[in-house]
Amino acid sequence: MHIKELVLDDFKSFGRKTRIPFYEDFTTVSGPNGSGKSNIIDAVLFALGLARTSGIRAEKLTDLIYNPGHQDEAADVSGEREASVEVILDNADGTLSRSQVVTAAGTENVGDVDEISIRRRVKETDDNYYSYYYINGRSVNLSDIQDLLAQAGVTPEGYNVVMQGDVTEIINMTARARREIIDEIAGVAEFDQKKEAAFEELETVEERIEEAELRIEEKEDRLEELEDERETALEYRELRERKQKYESYRKAAELEDKRDELAAATDTVED
Repeated sequence: MHIKELVLDDFKSFGRKTRIPFYEDFTTVSGPNGSGKSNIIDAVLFALGLARTSGIRAEKLTDLIYNPGHQDEAADVSGEREASVEVILDNADGTLSRSQVVTAAGTENVGDVDEISIRRRVKETDDNYYSYYYINGRSVNLSDIQDLLAQAGVTPEGYNVVMQGDVTEIINMTARARREIIDEIAGVAEFDQKKEAAFEELETVEERIEEAELRIEEKEDRLEELEDERETALEYRELRERKQKYESYRKAAELEDKRDELAAATDTVED
């Protein structure tokens, strides 16, 4: 995946709609100082949400809106001003799947994802200013764009864009810091993060397993107690039944004795 075209409209020094093509292998932009070369990079950072306002050499977003700087032209500017940048990405290699684009856009109606359009507008009114983001023409949030690009390895913390002074900064870094950059570019850092996250998740799972085993052990102990109680209850019921049977035998014997006594007494009276 690569940038196919950049469309700027009233962005910084570009006072009219300007289309800048990019090529897959190599594209250079040359020109004299002050001709707007750096503004092209700023436009990419602005549209893709890869830098804060200070990172694209502006104090506030409205500073990015084209300002002719001539008194006669400035007088014709109405209360509302607007600038926009559209980055058209060539996704013919399928770096981002349709489902990923659909998820980011929040709708199935995203068209052909062989090309992905990411557009940002900043609008100034008399009272305030507003910023809008779009994926293939669908209104989204900045986080939606960042999540989508992150799946293609493009992040604000990454080195997809190397700004002025970055090379010098990298040269002056320690060997370990440079190694971290190389790991990040090569995807090793992301792998390490996933590995660390996996180990943390494994540790959490192991803790839960230990807790479950403790609960099982407690249940087994309780089950043994219940089994003992059951045996005691069964023994008690058996003894109670035996007692009732013997008591019935005793009462029957006593009744028989009483009958014998009654018969003997009757015989005596008759004699």
